[in-house]
Amino acid sequence: ITVDPSLRKEGRIIISPEFRIRHSGRGITISAAAIRVMLAIAGLFLRMLQLQEAVLTVLLPFQAAMLEQNVQSTSLAIGESAPAFTLLDINGEAISLNDFYGQTILLGFSSLQCPACRQMYPSLFTLAKNCDTVQVLMISQGSIEGNLQLVEEQSFDFPVLTWDDSVAQDYRIPGTPFFYVIGANGKIVDRGFASTLTQFEKLLNISKE
Repeated sequence: ITVDPSLRKEGRIIISPEFRIRHSGRGITISAAAIRVMLAIAGLFLRMLQLQEAVLTVLLPFQAAMLEQNVQSTSLAIGESAPAFTLLDINGEAISLNDFYGQTILLGFSSLQCPACRQMYPSLFTLAKNCDTVQVLMISQGSIEGNLQLVEEQSFDFPVLTWDDSVAQDYRIPGTPFFYVIGANGKIVDRGFASTLTQFEKLLNISKE
């Protein structure tokens, strides 16, 4: 931008002979050339947004594939025995994985500080309420008070257990919310990130095959 010193008193800024914005006491006058440039910039910005959306659409399958590869390389493998554990629930009662041997178990790892977990809770509630062939267990990272409030707000009627780093390490959790489907024989049937009812049903449908 070039400012013509002789025009400072008039309040004009000159960019080119055709592109000028004049300011006066009665308002601002914008030349036709300036309007065309502004429209061109707006069009370019819109085009960049469209291009970004197109790129993200193309990359989405690759991101999903990379996430799945990460899950397979870091978590327990399908067919492995689920590590045993005993943890306290929010009421101070000891709950063991072996208490549910012979049942299909959906074991979840979540955190009160995880935004995706907050989106997941209603779907998990719906699943637990409507699927009586699956025992849901959730290990939740956070304070006892926070987990008590969570259970009350979400009306969970399945065990919510206090977090233990050693259990999370045994299960090689890559993040939250992460779930394992454990078969009636105590072995891992499936695993993965899940936050929607559709994703839960996919995990459990695989476990029924």
